[in-house]
Amino acid sequence: RIMLAAEGFGNRKCFIESLQRKESVPPDLSICRFLLEQAVSVRALQELVTAESVEDSPAASQNHRTLLYGHAVLLRHMHSNMYLSCLSTSSSKDKLAFDVGLQEGSQGKACWWIIKPASKQRSEGEKVRVGDDLILMSVSSERYLHVTFNGGFGVQAAFQPTLWSVVP
Repeated sequence: RIMLAAEGFGNRKCFIESLQRKESVPPDLSICRFLLEQAVSVRALQELVTAESVEDSPAASQNHRTLLYGHAVLLRHMHSNMYLSCLSTSSSKDKLAFDVGLQEGSQGKACWWIIKPASKQRSEGEKVRVGDDLILMSVSSERYLHVTFNGGFGVQAAFQPTLWSVVP
């Protein structure tokens, strides 16, 4: 098993933390925790983005208690207090892919991700349940949060999706 991770101090790029290590040192799970800070419909997100400040916008109060497929979400990294973001840089061989990292503020579309169902048994508008597999798509680049392997695990926003699991 692997988990999305980031340090946030110095290096802001996200990476993959393996939970199955050969050495006796356990993985640092504190860098793998992301909090679902806000979830809104895509229409409400457009209103938030067109307003200059998310905090001052009346649409910011339209948070949903139930997370639905098709919602746009803002994920805050607990260790650094920064937001998961699709960066404008590309350090991959795939020049159509973007780096994924952390950003201090949540302004603009770069920090927002749309939750897509990974299976045909679920559709947009249905509740997301613990244990569900899902796909995260960047609002800004319309690319998926994707795990890569090039001598080691990495993460980027690419046209190829990766399935992510929901855990409490």
